[in-house]
Amino acid sequence: MLDHFASTSPNTTSVCRSALRLSAVLLLLVFAVCAGLAQNRQELEERRKRLLREIAMTNNLLEKTSRNKAATLDRYTTLQKQIERRERLIQTLTSEIAAAERAIERNTAVIASLERDIQTMRLDYAHTVRQAYRHKVLAHPLLYILSADDLNQAFRRWLFVRKYDRFRKTQAEAIASTQQALQIRTVALENTRRQQTELLQSLQQQRQTLGQELQEKERLLRVLKSDEERLRTDLKKQQAQHEALNAAIERIIQEEVRKQAARREEAASGAPLTGITSAEAASLGEASSALLLVEDIATKSFRQSRGRLPWPVQNGYVSRRFGRQRHPTLANIEIDNKGIDIRTDERAAVKVVYDGIVSGIQYVPGHENTVIVQHGDFYTVYSNLSEVSFSKGARVKAGQTIGRVNTNPISNAAELHFEIWYQTQRLNPSQWLKVQ
Repeated sequence: MLDHFASTSPNTTSVCRSALRLSAVLLLLVFAVCAGLAQNRQELEERRKRLLREIAMTNNLLEKTSRNKAATLDRYTTLQKQIERRERLIQTLTSEIAAAERAIERNTAVIASLERDIQTMRLDYAHTVRQAYRHKVLAHPLLYILSADDLNQAFRRWLFVRKYDRFRKTQAEAIASTQQALQIRTVALENTRRQQTELLQSLQQQRQTLGQELQEKERLLRVLKSDEERLRTDLKKQQAQHEALNAAIERIIQEEVRKQAARREEAASGAPLTGITSAEAASLGEASSALLLVEDIATKSFRQSRGRLPWPVQNGYVSRRFGRQRHPTLANIEIDNKGIDIRTDERAAVKVVYDGIVSGIQYVPGHENTVIVQHGDFYTVYSNLSEVSFSKGARVKAGQTIGRVNTNPISNAAELHFEIWYQTQRLNPSQWLKVQ
């Protein structure tokens, strides 16, 4: 009987180990799936936090925006952006709640599986121990070995005792490890349920606030519709100011592009310069070639920064996007924006987005100061500055403050107009700035 136990128990040990390995593989697969889903939940959480920051900033701007009649349109467009963000936040919260519900279901299933595994391993362990005690393997292991009929049998029994001892340790470790995993999953389940409760409360609050904002939007829209004549008059004035700004920017950039093209043509032709010595001509030629090389490097470097440029202001959101778009309240009216408008804090510092040279500074009524910075064949434009920190020809580094955003005295709104050009072609700045 003892020899039969010794011959069958190793097989039992092998089966148990296989079961343990299978359980471990299944747990690893479950944890891998959970890790991927956790990453998705983390992305949703980051998006929620970003939207909450933007909403908090817009709330602050709405508080500063004047409530007088002349500023009604500005307040309406700001509120419209706020509503769009809150709707996206509600969608994100809904997705987070659904993800939390799936996580709760998965954790509950994993916990139930771990509890079953622990129960099975404990029963197997108890059964093996009882068998061993019944055959006096554990009670008297030395006696069990010495009572063998011959040396060969004693050796086999000694090997078995060693295997059995290792099996006991392995199974005990497996039970402890599974219990630890169970504890971790239980804590995770409790945290997820708590987070889900908080998300549900936040969702309810955001829906309530959204309803209030929609009512305010409808009220402002009624006010604006009753004052369309003044809005059309203001729009004509604004369009004239925009055209003056566009003409000033185009004139400066076209002149810089013409100068650059002349330098390239001169360097390519190698034509001699009159009125100067050969040494002076050589010196000027070397300087021109060096300048063209620097411009080419700057062009290539700037092009590689597409989608990674820092924002020109620390806080803000795009209040008017690039290109043609419908007027927010006037029917059959379109606005063509040559760049993007960024609503930001009062007197916010405007920073250069990339190393370059200040190639132009222009004052335009209605848009205050405009600074144009050259980056090889690329140009960045910063308009509506109340003050400028550099003069034309100055070299500037990315992150340096070149001025402060002007605040509209009527609406109390601070807004930066920002453009990006490649030679004489306007580009969409939103495609070049990094996502905040």
